[in-house]
Order: sequence, then C-alpha cells, then structure tokens
Amino acid sequence: MALGIIISWLVFVGVFQMLKPLSPGINYTGKARGISADEAGFLYDLTYDRGNTRVREQHIFNKVFSYIQGAKRYILIDMFLFNSNLTSSDLPFRGISGELVEHLIDAKQREPKLKIDVITDPINIIYGGAHSPEIEKLKRHGINVVITDLKPLRDSNPIYSSIWRTFIQWFGNSPGGWLPNPFSIKGPRVSLRSYLDMLNFKANHRKIFMADSGGSYVSIIMSANPHDASSSHSNVALEIRGDIAQDLYVMENYVASFSGKRLAQIDIGRDNDQDKGLRAQVVTEKAIRKAILDEVEAAVSGENINIAMFYLSERKIIRSLTDAANRGVNIRIILDPNKDAFGYKKIGIPNRPVAREILNKTGGKVQLRWYDTRGEQFHSKMVFIKGSGRSVIILGSANLTRRNLCNYNLELNVLVHGTGHEPVFADASRYYDRIWSNKDGIYTVDYDVYRDDSLIKTIISRIQERSGLSSF
Repeated sequence: MALGIIISWLVFVGVFQMLKPLSPGINYTGKARGISADEAGFLYDLTYDRGNTRVREQHIFNKVFSYIQGAKRYILIDMFLFNSNLTSSDLPFRGISGELVEHLIDAKQREPKLKIDVITDPINIIYGGAHSPEIEKLKRHGINVVITDLKPLRDSNPIYSSIWRTFIQWFGNSPGGWLPNPFSIKGPRVSLRSYLDMLNFKANHRKIFMADSGGSYVSIIMSANPHDASSSHSNVALEIRGDIAQDLYVMENYVASFSGKRLAQIDIGRDNDQDKGLRAQVVTEKAIRKAILDEVEAAVSGENINIAMFYLSERKIIRSLTDAANRGVNIRIILDPNKDAFGYKKIGIPNRPVAREILNKTGGKVQLRWYDTRGEQFHSKMVFIKGSGRSVIILGSANLTRRNLCNYNLELNVLVHGTGHEPVFADASRYYDRIWSNKDGIYTVDYDVYRDDSLIKTIISRIQERSGLSSF
C-alpha cells in the first residue's frame, strides 16, 4: 500500500509539473513591429577549413562589444552559458566570457549612471554547487545579476523530475563537494546535489542583448553564448533597431520577477506602428513552434526553405517539413552531425536518425548536408523561407526539439518579414549559399559522410525526445 501511494504521488507530480499553468510571460507572441531595411542586419560566426588552415570568423560578439562601448543609459543581457569553463584543453578557444565581463565593467565605470541587468542560467554556478568568477566580478562592480529560478518552469523530464521534486530539492545546494566538476577540467569539485539538479534537463536557454544606441535601442537575438568552450562554434544572429526592445524588456522582466529579482526601471519608448517595409516580431517558447509551422505550411510549390540547425527532432516540425517537400517546396537543411560536445564524442542523436527519416519520407526531395565540425559545433538555429514576393527569417535560441519548442525551456526567437529584396535577406542568402556550396572554404559535406541507418539509434532518439530523458 505504501509503495502504491508513493508511485501514485510520483505520477501525479510528474503529470502536474509537465502540464501546470505557465508562469507569466511564457509562450509569448509580440507585436509585428515596423522596421526599415537599414534597421535589420544579419550576423554570423563561422569556423571552417581553408586549405590547411582552420579559420574562425567571429562577428556576433564583436558587434555586441561595440554597442556596449557606446551605451549610456541601459544594457540588458540574457545568456544561457556565461562562463570560462573548459572540458578539454585541446580545443582552440577565445576567452569571450572574460571579454564580456570587462566590457560591461568598463562601460559601468565610464558611465556611472548606466544601468546594466544580466540574466543567466544556474548552470553557470553548477546549480548552486560552485561560485562563478564572472558573476561575482559583475556583482562587485554594481551590475545586477539574476540567476534564473527554473522551478516555476514545466518539467520536460517528468520521470526523473517527479523524484527530484519529491525527495531531493529540499536539500538545496552549496559550493563544494567531492565529485568532479562536470563542466570544467580545472573547476572546483561539486556535490552530488549539483548532478541531481542537472538531470532535470531544463534551462533558461535564451540568448539576447539590448542596449541604447543613439536615440533608440538596438537588440541582438542570437544562437551564440559568451562561453569560452563554445567560442569556436558557428552561430547566427539578427541585429534589429527599434521597438522590439520593448518586448525583450517586458519578457525579461517576467523572468526576473519569478526568479525573485527586479530589472532596472527604464523607459524604452513609445510604440511606433508605422509601416517601414519590414516587420520584426518576438516569439518565445511554444509560440516559436507555431510561427515556424505557420510559415512552413504557408509555403507553396516552388518556394524555398533553408534551415541551419544544431538539433532537429520535434515531431510536428518534421511532419510539416516532409509535407512541404512532398507538395513541391524546395527544402535545404544543414545540420550539425552531433558528434562533438566540448571534447566529448556523441553518437549522432538526434540529427542522424531524423535526417534519414526526412529523406526516406520525401523520396530524397529534401536536400541535406552536414556541417563539417572538428571539435566545435554547428550551433546555428535558423529557418529562412524565400517565396515569391515574401521572405521570413526565424532565428534565435531555439533548436527544433520538444524541449525547446513546447514550453519547457525558456527560449526566444525573432521573426523578420519582408519582400525578400532587403539587405538582411540578401546577407542571409549569401551566408547560406556560401556554406552550402563550400565557397572559399570547406564548410559542409554530403549526407553520406555521416549517414547512419541504425534502427537502434532511431528508437533511442524517439524515446529520448518523447520522454525528456535527454539533453536535447
């Protein structure tokens, strides 16, 4: 009877925490705000081979740093990975977390009235099991840091999380312990509680930056993290001026609020509904999936869908893409081969089984290539649709997975709509064609290079996606 009561309770907790009411601000669709062609820009980072040389082109955080240097009133940052941890000494890296810290401190010292809010995920303090030198340094210089409270979020891993919420969470956590640091070869040891918390597989996965610039605000929504071990990853970003900064500020205020903190009280400005040619719209969590599905389902024969993605496994997205290909939409997909993770080797899940499924279900109508990673990751997260007289880019933090698109992680993307003739779409097209066709370097390889017909991996991938027993 006691065992039956415990099992019943765990089932109840698992179901409730997976379906409970969402915290305010989650699953948000912002206004479609008018912006002009010169108020939107496409940015990227690329790591690739040119001859015998491994080349790293990095534009995203260089642009962020330039805006920090010019800010006078307010800076808001929300970043998932913000640390200098390294799990391998063999990979080339840039000390990008330290650079960000120094730029923020310099800005604060240069402009004492400048208000700065930094929101990040508890992974950077190993879920309470370690101190973060980056976070501590920011706090010492009067910068407000918010560590996201993940407990209000729904549980994507209910089998485990029901046990954690019932028996483990009450013990809390504190720095120190006897187990090796899971994210750093030189980091301090941590407690068992850090590992137990980590297995919930939930995150504030957003990656945004905004700052005042001239008489307005500039926002950068990206797939990149200020994380030293990620500094060689290939990433994408959109730089947008104007009123979407209001949406970012409102969304991040919700995160700060349910984490027990407040952001600086600032006036972003008034709404401007003027039609300027382009429209930019913020979407978060499950609203990202809806936006992608709406755009893919609206694509007609002869139109083009170009996808650059780190993880692809969400079932509705897969069905939508196969349906589009079978009705004549031209689809190209570039995926990470899922073999590299900060010095560790992975077995190709979920992308390789999903790639095989998509090609089989479309009779090869979809064109698919792998990014040729060499220890780093193809970390881009972009859906780019080019039609007759219309184009849209959907880009940000979200992978195309259940955890990222179904109201579990905190995620944030932006949509930019236009006619397709604007510079932002031309730049995105040049980027995609360049890596697809290997112009001036080796970026991508044919599908057969990482083809994997393993039925076992397909089964494992499906179980992990459905149950939440995975890190993707």
